[in-house]
Amino acid sequence: MSDAGENLLFTLYPYFSTPIESAHGCTLTAADGKDYLDLASGQLSVLLGHSHPRIVDAAARQAAQVVHLGNRFYGKATLDACEELVSVAPAGLNRIILCSTGSEANEMAVRIARAATGKSELVGLAKGYYGCTNLLLSMSDYVGFIQGTGIRAPGLHRLPAPDCLHCSLGLTHPECGLRCLALGAENLEKESTGSIAAFLVEPVLGSGGVVVPPPGYLKGLQALCRKYGALLIADEAQTGLGRTGRWWGMEHAGIVPDVLVVSKALGNGFPVAAVLTRADVEARCINAPLANMSSHSFDPFGAAIAAEVIRTIKAEGIVERSAQMGAYMLEGLTQLSQRRRLLTNPRGCGLMLGLDVVSRQSNGKPDPMTSLALEAECLLRGVVVGYSALSGVLRILPPAVITREQVDRSIAVLDEAAGFLEDNDVDVSRYMPEHNGSALLAVSFLRRLMKK
Repeated sequence: MSDAGENLLFTLYPYFSTPIESAHGCTLTAADGKDYLDLASGQLSVLLGHSHPRIVDAAARQAAQVVHLGNRFYGKATLDACEELVSVAPAGLNRIILCSTGSEANEMAVRIARAATGKSELVGLAKGYYGCTNLLLSMSDYVGFIQGTGIRAPGLHRLPAPDCLHCSLGLTHPECGLRCLALGAENLEKESTGSIAAFLVEPVLGSGGVVVPPPGYLKGLQALCRKYGALLIADEAQTGLGRTGRWWGMEHAGIVPDVLVVSKALGNGFPVAAVLTRADVEARCINAPLANMSSHSFDPFGAAIAAEVIRTIKAEGIVERSAQMGAYMLEGLTQLSQRRRLLTNPRGCGLMLGLDVVSRQSNGKPDPMTSLALEAECLLRGVVVGYSALSGVLRILPPAVITREQVDRSIAVLDEAAGFLEDNDVDVSRYMPEHNGSALLAVSFLRRLMKK
């Protein structure tokens, strides 16, 4: 790509300056011929691997038939996708709306909750991330970072994050007795009018740093939700469809939510999402002012891909594979953390894994700048990892088709990159892209990280 071509992009994020020409399985191939092992599944979406032949074939077949119908019609592929979703959904969740993205689906879930309950207030978790609309950002820690204003919509509440590794209250589980939840309940009593429509929660907090809630927390949260007559919405954007070693992240806690949102893996890289709820919730919305005017709801093209994704997960044993490969990778990360002082607290569920990245200056706490440097050093060595920009946590969510050999290679590269940073004082500016637009943005990005 020419410099002129690069400058056509409105850069909202520091991006890799060499275009990717193709991707297959866990491998990205750049225009210069270099291969990269993708441990981030694109944007945490490509659970079945890039260019999976079954998904490619299904997309081609549907594209030759009908792609888009609008709001007045639905296609056979739409019904197929709904049937496949119900076949793997938690019991009773058999009313479905198909959408394009996780943000759109979470917004739809919130609207359903408000229509069904006649209430308006919403509750999320600190360190939670629910999407990039103004409403959803207002419920997250990212509102000021992404919007640049820090202004939150009214009627939104956040409970303390159930992060036992970095407890904001300085307590230790299980001796704490889930004090974070009790404190959140106390704050709601003081701050809320009682008109709470929904609690929105990720079974494992992804962008917040791969936070795995302690045993009993999610059931306690469900009980609090019931107290207010609110709906429990499970945001399974990152956890859904087998990534955690179960079909749904909520299964680990033995919970069936009132509304379930799934995206990312549902399209294996193509933007398609779904909202699932019960028939009684739908009935409560019939006479409410609720409509869905999105141009691409129930599109048969996205539906065909979603249906084939679920069929492929079943056929290839992806849920079981995620559990097995996740355990293998977590063992490798645990051993790595024992020999690299930069890397601590390996954890996760299935192939949703995380590591804290620390530094001499951070006193054992996750360091966003060092995390960014480690991500860049891995990229220089041909491995793509994710990181949580505000948490200093390395996130590892590879496609479930990753092999043991690829896992071993990724551990070796992480080892080498961490060793390099331990032995050298590195100026993070050395990782800035050369082209001006992205370099300027990257500097702004880093300054905001440091300020945060």
